[in-house]
Amino acid sequence: MLRIVVLLQLIIASIWAVDCKDLDSDEKIRTFFKETHKSNPLLKKNVSTSMDIKTNDKGKKELATIHSLRMEDKKRVFFVQGGHAPKCSIQKGDKDYICNECSYKSSTICRSYKAGSSNTKVSGTNINSKDFEILESKDFTNKCYPVKKNKKYIKIVSSKQAGDSVYDTVISYYDKSKKVPVTMNYQSAKVLKKVYRFFPKYYIQIDGEWVSTVSRVRSVNGSEKKYSFETLTYVKKDGAGKYLLYTNPTADPLISKTNIKQLFNTNR
Repeated sequence: MLRIVVLLQLIIASIWAVDCKDLDSDEKIRTFFKETHKSNPLLKKNVSTSMDIKTNDKGKKELATIHSLRMEDKKRVFFVQGGHAPKCSIQKGDKDYICNECSYKSSTICRSYKAGSSNTKVSGTNINSKDFEILESKDFTNKCYPVKKNKKYIKIVSSKQAGDSVYDTVISYYDKSKKVPVTMNYQSAKVLKKVYRFFPKYYIQIDGEWVSTVSRVRSVNGSEKKYSFETLTYVKKDGAGKYLLYTNPTADPLISKTNIKQLFNTNR
């Protein structure tokens, strides 16, 4: 019976798996990128999650806990513990705010500021949502290749044609059955500069979609092993071992008894 179940799972995975023949144009690949980026809890819309973040900046190590809330075009990151606590950063459309006194259920003493490109970054880390957004833009052209040594994955090479990105090439690998990223390598003048890693065994399925619970980002200069800055992110678990990640933010017990709209009220 177990063998039959496993066989059925393999058959279903092969039916729904993506392959390079399905990604034979820039438009299709950009659409694929947009869908795969939803597996990142910091990019996925309408998500409430608690995360531990460990950074290593040239030997200086720090640990922080954040609560991240995304509602359509609004973002809120509450720094629960760490050097930025108890502040919040809030983004509403193209407007950015810093709040000096925050909790899970409130944001006070908020001021607006011109973030420039920093509104795409998570404070104190090298995580930058713009690294993903450029792949969805027309600034890059894309080509898909099969991975001969491991048929579970496909490789996509993205080459800059326009725009102001500091990267000119991105080489990324994706799990064909889960349709999620595994590794994303960012290069400038053929030199590796940044690597995002998402670990297949730490993906979980929520509402039929795969979401990453552990990731690693390294800023490098040629070699992934020789990094100047590293960020590790972990979705936290409750006492029963359940991940604190909710695709319906109102179900998050940390904010369920508050008016979520009020969390984005900056009084400005």
